[in-house]
Amino acid sequence: MRAQGRAGVAGKSGEGVLVVDGVGRADAGAAVMQLIAADVGGTFARIGLVDVAGEAITVGFHRRYACAEFPDLAAILRRFREDVGAAGAAFPETCVVAIAGVLQGDVLLNSNLPWSVSLTATRREAGIEHLHLINDFEAVAWALPQIPLADLQVVGAGDGSGLPLPVLLLGPGTGLGAALVVDQGGRAGVQPSEAGHAALAGNTPFELDVVRLLQARFGHVASERVFSGPGLMNLYQACCELRGVQPRWHAPSELVDAADAGHDLLAAECVALFCRWLGSFAGDLAITFRARSVCLAGGLTGHLQHYLRQGGFMQRFLDKGVLSDTLREVPVYTLEHGLLGLIGAAAWYRARQTH
Repeated sequence: MRAQGRAGVAGKSGEGVLVVDGVGRADAGAAVMQLIAADVGGTFARIGLVDVAGEAITVGFHRRYACAEFPDLAAILRRFREDVGAAGAAFPETCVVAIAGVLQGDVLLNSNLPWSVSLTATRREAGIEHLHLINDFEAVAWALPQIPLADLQVVGAGDGSGLPLPVLLLGPGTGLGAALVVDQGGRAGVQPSEAGHAALAGNTPFELDVVRLLQARFGHVASERVFSGPGLMNLYQACCELRGVQPRWHAPSELVDAADAGHDLLAAECVALFCRWLGSFAGDLAITFRARSVCLAGGLTGHLQHYLRQGGFMQRFLDKGVLSDTLREVPVYTLEHGLLGLIGAAAWYRARQTH
């Protein structure tokens, strides 16, 4: 997969507003730097060999592994080394792992992975001297400037200005990722966030009832308790309890399929509520950070494309009182996740080498 682009000025939308639009551009004669890039989420780990030549980033040989089938991160990296060797390729000395969680000292803080992670132990046990860990959604944000605007799907057109910075990036998946892509002196940079762990705010009597049920179950109700794949099921179970019915579905894919089929009204109600509530959350963050555009990524987004475009998401996104008119100018897009984590991990490393 080739994702070439310029993480810098692709155009201006008004005075001083940087607009992101990845444009295919390889620097002739640029030295090629090869590294291992990995994207490790709560369910799968994607790992690949990545070439970086100037502004061009190319993902070559890559594999996907189920995290639960390995005892730790080092075991996955060792398996990838074996697969690279079997393919007759060289194994680079540098590896950047985009992984769910926050690195505190040597230990990764995360509630969605099947095992704990120590940077020092992983470096030693994987046999990789130059090993870096960054937040997985921070990596997706670093990838965004590499992606052509034409690859994004429109949810709300806004003022038609493209993808001006700052961009709020949200990703409901196994957890809820959040980050900002910002202007750093004429080039795109990234401000990571843990907004998914901020307290969930209900906006209607029914949503407040859902929060009350989740508080009884979890104590602190983080936003990702609803705005994620597992969160969708938490929401469904709460809806069942409030409606006085027994749950029929036990996985997000089952629930969305039932909603799509049209034979389960509660499933459809739950999915629609999820999208409306997510719209309210996205609007809150957009006005908090004065974002000029919003992009939704993450594994769950692709499954909910139809529902995100039904109007409930944008209605709640815009419902911000005196600031509603400001948000009408903010375009909202969706983006397929794919190999963005690998591309972004490489873009993060390149930025460290060139600054």
